[in-house]
This record gives sequence, C-alpha cells and structure tokens, in this order.
Amino acid sequence: MKTMFLMGAAGVLAWCLCVAHALAMSHGPIRLDIKQVDGKPAACLPMSDDLGSDPIQIHGVGVSRATGAVSPDVIYWDMEVPASAQPVYLKRGECLVYGQNVAGAVAYTQPKTLDIDKFYGFSIIPGGDYGPVYSSVFCVLKQADGGVRIIQPTKGQHQCPSDP
Repeated sequence: MKTMFLMGAAGVLAWCLCVAHALAMSHGPIRLDIKQVDGKPAACLPMSDDLGSDPIQIHGVGVSRATGAVSPDVIYWDMEVPASAQPVYLKRGECLVYGQNVAGAVAYTQPKTLDIDKFYGFSIIPGGDYGPVYSSVFCVLKQADGGVRIIQPTKGQHQCPSDP
C-alpha cells in the first residue's frame, strides 16, 4: 500500500512538473547562476531578469541527468513545496544548494552522489502563478587533490572539459 502511494505521489509530481514546465516554456527558461558551495552545486537566482527583481516563490526543485536520447532522465534530487505548506521564497542573488533542506518541502528523491565528468540540469519551478522555469546546466569535475569543482559550461560546450 505504501509503495502504491509513493508511486502515485511520484506520478502526480511528475505530471505537475511537466505541466508547470510546459506552461513556463512558452516564455522559455531563465538561466540560473551555478556556483559551488562546500563542494556542492548551488543554483543562484539572478539579481534581475525579464520578470523583474522580486523574490520568487519555490514550488519545486530538481536536479537530473540525461542518460541518452531515448532514455529517461535520471533524477538525482527532487523536492516540492506543497500548496498546503507555508510558502518559501528565494530572494534575488540567493542560492539553493544541492540537497539543501527547505522548510515545508517534501523530498521525493533524496540527493544522490553526482558522477564525475557528467552534465546535470538544475531547475527551480516557481509557485504562485507558475512563471517561467529557472534552469541551468552544470558539470562536476574531479580535482587533483581528490575534491570536486562545479562549473557552469559556456554556450556551445557539449562536453565536460577535462580537469586542467
């Protein structure tokens, strides 16, 4: 019974995210700034964009990786702030760190270990009137000292660059 409920909830979340994404794509995604905080990727809301400089209400957050043209994306982290929860806002210039706990949010996928030399998508879906999706791509590189470096690729870059 619990498994059926979880699968049903995951299906509803996926449908909601798809609907929100489809509605938001009519405007096109707005690029997030990707930074590194304590070795983890952090998606930072730009100081201003086409919608102004007000904070955004968070409805959902997700990190995924495409595994092939016909394969589904692998979800590495997925959470949602339900309508019944206290609204959560992200101010301009603030960041959401991969795996961060957000008050009132339900984590559907706990953060998984990110693979080296792979691209990932980081998306924030606004709540309220479901404005455009905020999204960007990042890559995880291994450093000589064993640590990682998170980079946001430049336009037209189709591979994670090798560690210099």
